[in-house]
Amino acid sequence: MTEIPNTDLDTSGETIMDAPDKMVDARKMFGIELDMEVPAFSEKDERVPDLDPAYVFDPETTTAILAGFAFNRRVMVQGYHGTGKSTHIEQVAARLNWPCIRINLDAHISRIDLVGRDAIVLKDGQQVTEFREGLLPWALQTPTALVFDEYDAGRPDVMFVIQRILEAEGKLTLLDQNRVIRPNPYFRLFATANTVGLGDTSGLYHGTQQINQG
Repeated sequence: MTEIPNTDLDTSGETIMDAPDKMVDARKMFGIELDMEVPAFSEKDERVPDLDPAYVFDPETTTAILAGFAFNRRVMVQGYHGTGKSTHIEQVAARLNWPCIRINLDAHISRIDLVGRDAIVLKDGQQVTEFREGLLPWALQTPTALVFDEYDAGRPDVMFVIQRILEAEGKLTLLDQNRVIRPNPYFRLFATANTVGLGDTSGLYHGTQQINQG
């Protein structure tokens, strides 16, 4: 298999900047009692969420999210619907100018949507079959924060794809392309959930299911 190293940050694709180029003080930036410097971008592109200047940050949740950005930790934010789990991550990303993409793991998201599929395209006037990468391989190769919403509602085939990249240096194998993709050093992964993957016994969240502990 061909291994894509991604140690050369020039391969980071369509993002404006290849890597964070400055450090910001968490205490000053987010108004919480935290002695931490977090990497940030001096320029933002179209994938950086819109900034809400009036947003008030919860100290504990913000600390966990900042640890994800600063130290490449996988972070799951759990809470009831409508409590602003995804918004919290987005507002942190907005202040760091960190490109951020949200994917809602509803029943319509399939493995093909995440990984990619073969497509028929025209080249030199002829129809040829070409593999088109999904959002997951693209994000994995770029300095992007990927947020999986409703993590405990994902389909089993989708969750097994995601499971491959849960480790900080988790690689993604594209069997159809005989490729192994290593994550960009500034790829970050977050998730939001209603039940922390424990399923739902209350009847409130009909789509949730227990997450495979393997």
